[in-house]
Amino acid sequence: MKAIFFICFIIIFKFCCSLNIKSTKESIVYQYGIDEDYYSKWSFALTGLELEFNCVNSSVVRTCSIPMDELISKKLHGVTSSCLYYIGYKNICGSPIIPEKTPTPIVEPEFRPPTKGGNVLIQGYYLVIGTSSLIISPNEELVIQSKLKLKETDATNLTVSYSGGCGPKTFLWLNNKNYTFNHASPSIQSLSVNDSLVLINGDNFCNVKEMVDIFMDEIKVDKQSIELVDHEIIKLNSNQQYCKWVEIKVVSGGLVSNVFKKEFKPNPIKINTVPSDIGGIIIIEGQRLSSSIKSTPLVKIGNYSCIVISSTINTIECNIKPIPKGSILKDLIVSISIDGIKNDNKLLFSFDTPFISDILITQGIIKINGNCLGTNSSTQIYIDDVLQTNITISVNEKQTILLFQPSIQIKKSKLYLKNEIKSNEVILDSSFYGKFSESYISVDGQIVNYTLYNINQVNYNKIPIIKFLNNITISGMDIKNSTEYSTHTYSFQIPNGCGRKEFFISIGDQGFRSELYYGAPKIRNCSIGINQMIVCNGNFESYVGLYNDDEIQIHLKNEFFKKPSSFDKNSFSFPSNIQNNVTEIFLQVCNELSEIYIVDSILEPLKNLTINNKNNNNNNNNNNNNNNNTSQFDSTTNEKQIYNETYESFDNGFYTNSNHKNYNDNINSASSKLKIYIIINISFFLFFYLIFIKL
Repeated sequence: MKAIFFICFIIIFKFCCSLNIKSTKESIVYQYGIDEDYYSKWSFALTGLELEFNCVNSSVVRTCSIPMDELISKKLHGVTSSCLYYIGYKNICGSPIIPEKTPTPIVEPEFRPPTKGGNVLIQGYYLVIGTSSLIISPNEELVIQSKLKLKETDATNLTVSYSGGCGPKTFLWLNNKNYTFNHASPSIQSLSVNDSLVLINGDNFCNVKEMVDIFMDEIKVDKQSIELVDHEIIKLNSNQQYCKWVEIKVVSGGLVSNVFKKEFKPNPIKINTVPSDIGGIIIIEGQRLSSSIKSTPLVKIGNYSCIVISSTINTIECNIKPIPKGSILKDLIVSISIDGIKNDNKLLFSFDTPFISDILITQGIIKINGNCLGTNSSTQIYIDDVLQTNITISVNEKQTILLFQPSIQIKKSKLYLKNEIKSNEVILDSSFYGKFSESYISVDGQIVNYTLYNINQVNYNKIPIIKFLNNITISGMDIKNSTEYSTHTYSFQIPNGCGRKEFFISIGDQGFRSELYYGAPKIRNCSIGINQMIVCNGNFESYVGLYNDDEIQIHLKNEFFKKPSSFDKNSFSFPSNIQNNVTEIFLQVCNELSEIYIVDSILEPLKNLTINNKNNNNNNNNNNNNNNNTSQFDSTTNEKQIYNETYESFDNGFYTNSNHKNYNDNINSASSKLKIYIIINISFFLFFYLIFIKL
């Protein structure tokens, strides 16, 4: 028995190890050593196919071949049987074809299954000789769904059940050869953008995030922004900031998709409101509200143009003119076009809708910021649905700020405005508030006292803290001027700054939002100097640094200068180009305005006229009244004084509509006086001129 086993082992070892197989679509060729065992015949009982090898011998090699074509290949399935000729023995038939001796399959066309898998077709030659399944490395078995036990089954076109995958994979053939394949290339079929969420629909995206890369304009998207990767959909949060066309492609398992071009449209999300009778600045907030080439957006509110003042990626500010009476004012569609790309979401705008954006408690006064806040006489304030009748309301001309001083403490109450239309509702709590000892802070910073009112007993020994929006915090110091801790004063070292600064002040578990005001410079006087430059004098020493930081601008009535030509601690200057009879000069410092200086520009031609009078008639009396090297501009009225009077009466700062009326009355009065002054001087001039002619 041992001898028989040894002989069989030697025969099989010789047959398996010495075999050389060459297979093509036209033939299968086996090469053996001249003294090795060899196949002489193959049989396939199911299809009735019998293939006899034709062997040709040389001195050292025996070559045995079977001719092959597509028709024969279709029948290479079912139970196999073979005849082996054993050297020194005889031709033995009946054993199945040894799997390790089968020809290497030819896969044609290339096998490219979808990444999601399923029942897929594999085509080629010699796929199932002696087997009923296919193996993918390392141990994945593809069950052949084609019915191999049916005679009519085509062995060159087989349906297999594939679980799917990503990237390259390898078939392990029974003869220890292999075939590496990849999946179908990813394909983008559609793409949508909703806010910042991008949905890519298509095929063969794989479902393993680590094997997927997304490119926008050839820039790889951060994988952390990819929310979902599945075979047919990808979700990602886009950081695309600009409105533009973007080229997108997906690389999955090393395979590159088609390039899909998509416009990232402007996406307006939020808009304020303005009064229809005066118009104003409309602020649109959203995404992709600017282009990478900095072109100016085109904005329409319904059929009305809104002229863009500025735009960033998140904000557009535009100015809309007053709307004619009788026009449609509600539910107007906001349209934005940037480089020909238009928004497709419907953001609606309505005029005259009061809106409260936020509430501050400043110097004990309730300051409401918003839009369309009405007027002093028309606006009504409701607290917990009760109309407040015993308060004084003050609204600025643009209807963006409303001030009132509550008659009683208000604790966590619902507040809204009504001006024919009801505003949104907000929660107000004014039971805890504070006041600065100074109405404004020096831009250089200073130590100021701040009194807190209605401190809870549990917070008596706590330290108050002021926190600004830039996260700078300041701790207060008890000045110990009182043993009454429910109302107590603390000192704070306020840092340098400019404009208005919002802050949050807290002590223990109590807190509220407020703001402080850094004072603006005051113009003492202005005159026309050399080369028709207007020179304005004042104490500007603290503001030189702000000028160097481009925080100071000059405004005139109907004119705007980005920056003074010169600016030092005592004066600033700019070119003269005054067109109006009455002109206002004021400085804008960090978006806050200085006191307005009123200039009578007609004094300049009057000065020239009196100089001519002096040359013609040498009348010293008249010339002494009118001839100077420079024309001194005296302030006729001062709107900022009115502003401050209102500010002080409320312990807060802005001017009212009634103040503007007083301001305009003062200007008209000044202009009337000036006209009388001119007529008198011209009369004197004509009188002396006639006398001179007669002489």
